[in-house]
Amino acid sequence: MEIRKITIAGAGTMGYSMAEIFARKGYDVILWNHRSATLERAKTKIAPDMVNHISYTTDPAAFRGRDLIVENIVEDLAVKSDFYKTYSPLADEKTIIATNTSGLSINTLAKSVKGPERFLGMHWFNPPTLIPLIEIIKNDHTQDEVAKTIYNLAVSIGKKPAIVEKDAPGFAATASSWQ
Repeated sequence: MEIRKITIAGAGTMGYSMAEIFARKGYDVILWNHRSATLERAKTKIAPDMVNHISYTTDPAAFRGRDLIVENIVEDLAVKSDFYKTYSPLADEKTIIATNTSGLSINTLAKSVKGPERFLGMHWFNPPTLIPLIEIIKNDHTQDEVAKTIYNLAVSIGKKPAIVEKDAPGFAATASSWQ
């Protein structure tokens, strides 16, 4: 699987930072948000030399024809579940869908995704411009090829990925919380 076209859903700090990082490495990036005011604010936070290398939209068409969608919306299970129920059916069947959740269950979120085998966690640490670690968290149905593709993508943008084979509280970074 090759990743070239990426949609980042959510234009807060993590979303606009990811969009800039991917754009800087030459990826075709769309930054989507349900509020245009948030997109306008994101443009003021992105480096001036990169702001015009990213497309900005509130249009749900941003989820069609992409290789990867990375969700960065509010850290609320109900809101994220509604997001996946609404927008994952718009994505092509081969599109990888990832969440940047910092602690919600990947297995629980996967229940709301059309095609849970293509879904995983892609947890970037804040601030993503300074911290190189990305946790890649598989759900019980994530295909190995999907996890490997995201691992290779993380390496291609200069990150240090770690694959977490099992959805567990705290993922890998707070492994001491595992029982």
